[in-house]
Amino acid sequence: MNYRYSIAFIVSLMMVLSCQKQSDPSIPPPFYPPNDTTLHTASPLPIVLDVTNGTSLYNTWGRIIALMSDSTTVLSPGDTINSSGQYGIALFVDSSITTYLNAGTVWLNSDSLLHPTQYPFYKGGTVQLQYGANWVIQGSASVPAISYNYSGGFPSYTGTFPYAVYKDSGLHFTFNSTTVSNADSVYVVITALDSNNTVSYRQCFGANQGNVSITGSSYNYLPVSSISQAHLTIIPFKYTPQAFGNKKFVFVKQAEISHSVTIQ
Repeated sequence: MNYRYSIAFIVSLMMVLSCQKQSDPSIPPPFYPPNDTTLHTASPLPIVLDVTNGTSLYNTWGRIIALMSDSTTVLSPGDTINSSGQYGIALFVDSSITTYLNAGTVWLNSDSLLHPTQYPFYKGGTVQLQYGANWVIQGSASVPAISYNYSGGFPSYTGTFPYAVYKDSGLHFTFNSTTVSNADSVYVVITALDSNNTVSYRQCFGANQGNVSITGSSYNYLPVSSISQAHLTIIPFKYTPQAFGNKKFVFVKQAEISHSVTIQ
């Protein structure tokens, strides 16, 4: 059986308290669009386009994401699905954060992103992101023309990646310059199937936070799961806010490394 988890599209308002740049507005965790056919297994994390920094409120008009994913799903002994991809995702809203906007044609590294009429976001799956993310957005009556080269290395994680998650002993990671590159923050996400519903746990850490521990009691509600029904996902990411036409847009680079695990 091929467990390709269905990822719901959630729009909600939420602050990320633990993973923000100094003096920058808090930025939401990554998200996964509902028509993504890759093996994304992280939880349906919110899209937050209204972000806060202390008492100051910023209404961002767009969240523009370059995503690299690498996922391994063990269906049964000897039956493994490996999936990897590089994507561009862009979503535009008005200041009310309730009306989605058309931004004309959107390019990432000269690749045009599709904009299916049934979805509010743009998405492309043929981009090459190893050397940067050069965005060119045609613009419209509501969205200004945008040209932004998000240069520099792409986020990566090369540290410990357990294949079993234990409720009695928890999880332990080291996030520093040796294990995390080109990132501001790292999400740790555990997902599992429970009666065909996806349940999840997530926590965010600074990219240079050092040795971190997640107690098993934090995710004790997750079901005991075989390796075909649970995933651990590490998501290093970085972002930068930019203004065009007096409107703020947030550019994100995020990597997703996911592998089947057992939960015991």
